[in-house]
Amino acid sequence: MMAFYNHHKEVTMKWLKLSWLNVIRNTRRSLIAVSIVALGAFSLIIAAGYVLASYEGLRESTIQGGLGHIQLALPNAFSDKEIDQGGFSAIQQQKIQQQLATMPEVRLSTERILFEGLASTGDITIAIMGRGVNIAKEQKITLFTPIIKGKNLPYNVVQDTTINEQDIYTAVIGDVLARDLKVRVGDSITLLASTAYQGINAIDVVVVGINRSGIPEMDARSVMIPVSAAKILRDSDSVNRLVISLNETRDTDKISQQISQQINHVTQKNWLQLFPYYQNVVSLYNNIFGVMGCIILLVVLLSVNNTMVMAIMERVAESGTLRALGFSQQRISALFALEGFIVGLCGILSGIVSASLVIVFINISQFEMPPLPGRSIGYPLFINWDLPAILFISMAMLASCTLAAWLPAKKMLKMDVINAINHY
Repeated sequence: MMAFYNHHKEVTMKWLKLSWLNVIRNTRRSLIAVSIVALGAFSLIIAAGYVLASYEGLRESTIQGGLGHIQLALPNAFSDKEIDQGGFSAIQQQKIQQQLATMPEVRLSTERILFEGLASTGDITIAIMGRGVNIAKEQKITLFTPIIKGKNLPYNVVQDTTINEQDIYTAVIGDVLARDLKVRVGDSITLLASTAYQGINAIDVVVVGINRSGIPEMDARSVMIPVSAAKILRDSDSVNRLVISLNETRDTDKISQQISQQINHVTQKNWLQLFPYYQNVVSLYNNIFGVMGCIILLVVLLSVNNTMVMAIMERVAESGTLRALGFSQQRISALFALEGFIVGLCGILSGIVSASLVIVFINISQFEMPPLPGRSIGYPLFINWDLPAILFISMAMLASCTLAAWLPAKKMLKMDVINAINHY
């Protein structure tokens, strides 16, 4: 058995050596083919890394921009009339949060009171979409909505509560809203909203900070106040949302299933359901990348095919001699396919190395990209080095190169042995 293995290994090494010598026989032509394969691999790896980084950036900026991974509400509450349907009582909220705390995948859960109304300075009145928050927890899930002026809502770090009664009546508003209201940090505004009992209530708050989410439409309506102030404004102790943040986004479906099984009388939506735009972006990018990948693979296929056709035409007589000596057509076509494989392997390795160096350089340099459509702030350019994507691209390129060499070889080997030997 060992003797058979050693013999097989020796024969394989001889064929590999022969294929390598045939590849370097015409160095210039082989280098051109390798360069084209390397350029194709480089382009696909960079493009795939950019697309995957875009997916990750959009996903995490949305989740960490305040949306959270999962949101809980009363049954049938996710509708246009959600704000008028009440919310969880203090006892319900505490019970649900205790159940969530037993799940190791859950990083935190926080209450949120949503309300719609008006913000006024006396001279200017603008419609708003506000939320009452527990700022100690809220700031941990709003990492991508930074404070650009002033400070965040005050709170006590130990007790997770506001420091004193005066700090209850504070607010952080969007930068576009601050501009439209013509207010600065330290100014007072009046918030007017409907109560849980269909009445009207108003409170005066001091603007302690101005934030920016990067979405102008949101920044033109955003008002954030302490949850205690929102309860006063709404004249109710209930909260209409519980926002859940997880340690890992990939656990979203798992936790969603556990919530369905363990927590009764609630409805839930995950971040994908709350932000369907993400799937549209993924579909668009997948289509673009798919078309681009097919074009690059076609270019590589034609390039390697052209190189191998020229090499095969120069070696028709050589192939005929091998066949006359008893080598099968399959063995000879495998030899040419192996040459295409070697060309592809050299090109892919070169492409991976060059792409990796460029990715490291770009990620270290922290280039700033212009704002996306519908956004007001740019984002840092980042490219992922994704091993599964690189392996998939490598396999596709190797298959293309091997196929590009095998097809013309198979066609050439259909020639009669005598005609092949006399070919010049």
